[in-house]
Amino acid sequence: MNIITVGREFGSGGRELGKRMADLLGFAYYDREIITAIAEKSRLDAGYVAKRLDSGFEKNYPVTFGRTFSYPPALQQNSTKIYVAEQQVIRELAAHGKHCVVVGRNTDVILSDYSPWRLFVYADMQSKIKRCIDRAPAEENLSEHEIKRNIRRVDANRAKHRELLAGGKWGQKECYHLCVNTTGWALKELAPLIAQYACGYFRRM
Repeated sequence: MNIITVGREFGSGGRELGKRMADLLGFAYYDREIITAIAEKSRLDAGYVAKRLDSGFEKNYPVTFGRTFSYPPALQQNSTKIYVAEQQVIRELAAHGKHCVVVGRNTDVILSDYSPWRLFVYADMQSKIKRCIDRAPAEENLSEHEIKRNIRRVDANRAKHRELLAGGKWGQKECYHLCVNTTGWALKELAPLIAQYACGYFRRM
């Protein structure tokens, strides 16, 4: 079984890139399906789960939390249930045995036993702002300043989640097989190149 994990900065196009790669390779693709499964497992609303995951870990979560599937006695809160369910869901998806692309959720750490090919996607701030504007719902009317603030907030929470889960720095090049800057690229042109790179890795394994 071959697994590709996609870590990404908010607005960098990592989600779209992952989907295009999955389609090219004929792999299963897991992204928002994870949110739905977490919501079902934790018996919470999917919208709430998505917002809770974006808000990051609470300050009083123990560093060892990411390595256990049991509920810490003093932390029977919704956030704890969500993070426990997140890891269970991701491991259950991998246990299906399908070649797959999984976006976000620090899956490269959670699925480290499967030796995934680890991709990290980033871009410069203006490119991320433009992508957010281009893909925003019609009713959304955020200024560039507000979008930039949201990007920084989400990325800061992703970095915090990574640090507490794995003790490593989010986005650090040593943690990935390939880091890709999508600035100036059309993702439909970039995806086949990265998919080819991933195939080369799997052939060498």
